[in-house]
Amino acid sequence: MTRMFLLTLVVASIPRLLAAEDAPFRLEEGFVRLDNGKDLTGWYASKWSGEPTGDARGWSVVDGAIQLDVTVATSHLFCETHHSRNCIVRLQYCAAKGADSGLSVHGQQFQVRDYPNSLPDTQPYARYAKPPGSWNDLELDITDGVAVIRLNGHVIEKAWKIGEHPERGPGLQKEVGDFKFRFIRVKEKK
Repeated sequence: MTRMFLLTLVVASIPRLLAAEDAPFRLEEGFVRLDNGKDLTGWYASKWSGEPTGDARGWSVVDGAIQLDVTVATSHLFCETHHSRNCIVRLQYCAAKGADSGLSVHGQQFQVRDYPNSLPDTQPYARYAKPPGSWNDLELDITDGVAVIRLNGHVIEKAWKIGEHPERGPGLQKEVGDFKFRFIRVKEKK
């Protein structure tokens, strides 16, 4: 009897879980969206140093997300919109199994990857990550150049220092494996 109840409960919750994965995006008050879900307007191909290359091969927008095809990409992708040392950056990312990328914040890279199948340096984040191929929520709450970083609502870094290049907007790294990024947004703190 208990098994049947648990099975019924699990089966009944599947549609709710699937709906949460595809819930419509709503921009939170005070946030500015940096990607438009249609094309790469507002983004440019660049070396990791921030120097534009003009070669955005391998970067595209598919089903509303900025997508990286690492087999073709030759550059990283940076946003033309800059942010201060006191802001909140939010985005969703989806990593293929074993994929490795990064988010540049004022020139400093935060590793964004398939944490469950990652290298030891980010293995502690794995317990908060969703399986490869699932969308994860990443938030950097930055105050005076130091970020509290949350993965799917859980604090994974309490004092991560951003870079020293405020002239650079957020950047997406080309590294290993296919990646998708969407709903990239920023809110300046007052």
